[in-house]
Amino acid sequence: MCFGYSAPKPPKVEYVGPSEEDIAANQAALDSYQEQLNTQQADFQTQLQGQIDAANAETQALQDQLAQQQKDMEAEMAAANAAAQAQAGAQQTAQYAITASQSDPGEGAQTTSAVEKKKKPKSTLRIARNALQATAGTGLNIGV
Repeated sequence: MCFGYSAPKPPKVEYVGPSEEDIAANQAALDSYQEQLNTQQADFQTQLQGQIDAANAETQALQDQLAQQQKDMEAEMAAANAAAQAQAGAQQTAQYAITASQSDPGEGAQTTSAVEKKKKPKSTLRIARNALQATAGTGLNIGV
């Protein structure tokens, strides 16, 4: 046994957190930040929706303008086609009126006629097949 010696005592640990005032100040800062964030998002959404609406209106105006131009072009094409058909019809009737009669060929006009075969003189060269011997080498000129 040891006299005068006492057993060590564990240290006293106390957690000391932020005070109620600090917690309230931090909560107020978070609430203010959340409010600013919501305000900024609402402003951004309003601005973005305005841009979208303006773009949609401009697109609709361009589509209307394009549709009107297309109608105008179709009307012009129909008028041009009608004029071209009328002109082609007039040309065809004029051509038929002019070329409907046949005229006689003039002097010196060349005409075609059927081709006549020429008479060829008979050949005088005759080969007597009986004079040749039917043996190997017949008809070959081999020098011996």
